[in-house]
Amino acid sequence: MKLAVGILIGMLGVAGLQDDWKPLALVPVEPTPDSSAAVGLSLTPSPGTIDIVLGVENPCQAKITATQQPHGAVVKIRLLGPPVDRRCPGQKIETYKATVTGLKKKQYQVIVYTADAKSHWRPWKAGVTDVP
Repeated sequence: MKLAVGILIGMLGVAGLQDDWKPLALVPVEPTPDSSAAVGLSLTPSPGTIDIVLGVENPCQAKITATQQPHGAVVKIRLLGPPVDRRCPGQKIETYKATVTGLKKKQYQVIVYTADAKSHWRPWKAGVTDVP
């Protein structure tokens, strides 16, 4: 019985570490003149931080938020809000800036995830940068 309880507590501890997602503040910025080039991911490193610019297609004008999970040499970002079913009329590109802080001097892979129609997280955009 003690072994079963110990295994269960250990599994809950690992699950808790994997789901340690912190809010990532998104600040709206003006899109570039060529909005088709704005859909994507841009990374600008500085000591201890990575400035991230995301261009997101959001024709339904849903509220967009994000969470982050830096782990080792990977920074994972979950983008919450753009609808999976994008049948709203027109094309609306929104550009956001975010900053991930507290990073060590090394190379990082930044992966942005979005939810699919079945609420599974799928990689959407990714990039690599060196933090000085």
